[in-house]
Amino acid sequence: MFAVLLLISGRATAAQTMAVSGNPGALHITTAVPGSQPTSVSNNTTTYTVTTPNANKTYRITAQINANMPTGVTLTATFAAPAGATSIGPVALDVTARNVVTGVPKSTNSTQNITYQLSATAAAGVIASSTRLVTLTVITP
Repeated sequence: MFAVLLLISGRATAAQTMAVSGNPGALHITTAVPGSQPTSVSNNTTTYTVTTPNANKTYRITAQINANMPTGVTLTATFAAPAGATSIGPVALDVTARNVVTGVPKSTNSTQNITYQLSATAAAGVIASSTRLVTLTVITP
């Protein structure tokens, strides 16, 4: 069994802002069918709000976690995009900042959904519960 408690923080540069609605519940993989990989679990109860200034530029949102996931375990995140922006789709999170939304227009003030999915392979074995801090950043390209 593996549990991830996501502690989410947001940061932004200059006049743009990023906020999150809170932390999703712990993700526990507890189900596996013999001969198959463990059953992935997901949570879509968290939202983010992005606000950008009225400047002649677009913005992008990145996400990263504070420590890599154990071997055989993957945490992905899908961020819905504000109007005029593009969601990258499911992104496997690690310690490198990865684009999750691009092309956020100027004068945006939008709240959108985040879906987290935890998956593992049978080779991961039993792993002790741990936490990951997800950092979201809104920046100019």
